[in-house]
Amino acid sequence: MLMMFQQLVKVCQVMVIISFSSSITSLASLLPPEEVAALTQIIKTLNEDGRVSLTHGDSCESGQVSITRGINNNNRIDCVCSIDDKICHITSLVVRDSDLSGRLPPDLAKLTRVQTIDFTRNYLNGTIPEEWASMKKLHFISLTANRLSGNIPGYLGNFTALTYLSLESNQFSGVVPPELGKLSILQTLILSSNKLVGTLPEALAQIKNLTDFRVRDNNLNGTVPEFIGSWTQLQRLDLCATGLQGPIPRAIFLLEKLKDLEICDTPGPEFPLPIVPKTMEFLVLRNINLNGTIPKETWDVKKTLDLTFNKLVGGLPSNTTQRQTLRF
Repeated sequence: MLMMFQQLVKVCQVMVIISFSSSITSLASLLPPEEVAALTQIIKTLNEDGRVSLTHGDSCESGQVSITRGINNNNRIDCVCSIDDKICHITSLVVRDSDLSGRLPPDLAKLTRVQTIDFTRNYLNGTIPEEWASMKKLHFISLTANRLSGNIPGYLGNFTALTYLSLESNQFSGVVPPELGKLSILQTLILSSNKLVGTLPEALAQIKNLTDFRVRDNNLNGTVPEFIGSWTQLQRLDLCATGLQGPIPRAIFLLEKLKDLEICDTPGPEFPLPIVPKTMEFLVLRNINLNGTIPKETWDVKKTLDLTFNKLVGGLPSNTTQRQTLRF
């Protein structure tokens, strides 16, 4: 048992705040020199104009990064530390809401143990470095609300360990690359609020484990693809103001695990509202040319029901369940 315990790996988490503290106060575990050097370059690239004060050391216990503006408790570096040799490796880099206005650093690929990259709500520009594809443990990327631009690179399809990818609220243009269909274990794909055009590629049907797909507020064309109805694990789907047109595949309404369905401003032929799954918590079907009466099962939606700007008839049942939002 003792030998097994000595082989365990401890995790230390360093919060990016003015002063640093570790969850392992008795272990002075150092980063390898090559990771310290890589971190130095990463900071320079993220902060090219020097507007944000960033410093770092070489110990997971004492901390690697200090941010003197935009400080919040969501910012951190995580390390995995070996008990035996007292060596640590960086496993995640989270710097959110911190006014970073540089570029995404290719040198992150030198931190080979990194699993999570989160630069949400900064001012980073450029595109996603192809070098990151070599990071075999990288499974989470959030670049939400930055200034990234150009086409979404097709080489993202080589990031085969990804389970979460959010490119929401950037300035990406061009088409959704079919290479994303190679991300076979991806669970979350968020492409909302960009300038994307074209159709949703058929190759996306290959992502069988998708639970969350959002592509609202883009300039797509074509019809809502049938293959969305084959994503049997889907729990959230957001197709509001995508630029796509109907008809909306009936199979989408039959997805048994779906809890949050939002389809808005999607012109097409009139159709009656199908019965939705009992698991539904949020149902927003606004301005999609629904007609006829509202099935009684629809009133069981738990939290939000919005059926406005359609051609529905009928009234509100007397036994309608209380919920946060009701619009029809």
